[in-house]
Amino acid sequence: MYEWVTGLCVSLGANPDDLVPFDKYANAALSLQNPSSAARAIDAGAPHIERVDRLVQCIAASRSQQNPLLDNIVSTVDQRLEKNRKA
Repeated sequence: MYEWVTGLCVSLGANPDDLVPFDKYANAALSLQNPSSAARAIDAGAPHIERVDRLVQCIAASRSQQNPLLDNIVSTVDQRLEKNRKA
């Protein structure tokens, strides 16, 4: 997923040298103590959250790109938010 998003960023004009390498990103993630704020908000019943997953999906679609893993993530978050809205 990381490499696919990196490719999308580069296709939009990003300089690959300006992007954080995956290894550095992954190592930083190891020190995280808590789930992301989005995950905590969903778990707490938030009906709406800011969506980077949906943003990346929309940008990709505008360039005729699609990723099944991203689509699955978007669908999962959509379902959880819909459940929260109905609660």
